[in-house]
Amino acid sequence: MKMNSVKNFALLLAVLLAFSSCASTKIAKNPNAPYIGEWEYAVENLPVDIDGTLVLTEVEGVLNGTMVTPMGELGIGVVTITDGVLAVSFDAQGNYIDLGGKFDGDSYTGTLTVQDTDFPMKMTRKQ
Repeated sequence: MKMNSVKNFALLLAVLLAFSSCASTKIAKNPNAPYIGEWEYAVENLPVDIDGTLVLTEVEGVLNGTMVTPMGELGIGVVTITDGVLAVSFDAQGNYIDLGGKFDGDSYTGTLTVQDTDFPMKMTRKQ
């Protein structure tokens, strides 16, 4: 009887480990996972430096962005990040803006382009 309990326990443990490895594999395969969250940004070399928070969220596999500024929130739509490289274009009060740059862990370095003029932009993951 004791031997059956040990076998049942071993079988239960094997099943639990199999399920837990499936769940962690699913999470690891999400390419957007490292970028989802809040990123504090600063745009430099403007007459006045602009800072705020870029919020990246994922809905049904699609990455979306919202820029939070002292003047309010601006939805920037679908954000593309491939191999750590960000690319997004959006309209902000009649100004066509491009963001492009590269994530490196919890930091980002890139540019914000407005009317064919590039401005350095840096971000850090908000803790």
